[in-house]
Amino acid sequence: MGCEGSASTPISTGGVDDLRNLILRTLNDNQLLVLNTISEKDQSLTSLLKQISTEYGIPLSTLKLNARILRELNLISYGNIRNKRSAQLESLGRFILRLMLDEPEEATIQFAD
Repeated sequence: MGCEGSASTPISTGGVDDLRNLILRTLNDNQLLVLNTISEKDQSLTSLLKQISTEYGIPLSTLKLNARILRELNLISYGNIRNKRSAQLESLGRFILRLMLDEPEEATIQFAD
């Protein structure tokens, strides 16, 4: 059951759909909303979450919890009080978002050995 050479093998359309379904079962709607918003705007996480909260009526505390989970999964990164910077997608977050947006040809990722 080796995986030699499988990294360069393109994933089939059925495989893309299966992976998309797995991600949909793993990430909730709020997490996908946060991922998508971070990809579209260059702002601090607090600013983005406040905008989402206002626009969609989702409690800010819920969005903060979901953002923390996304960071723990290495899908996003963001600053803190001492290190202020914009929220951004990590490589895995970009991969997942492209896959969810039905752009599998753009959904490539390279892991460090």
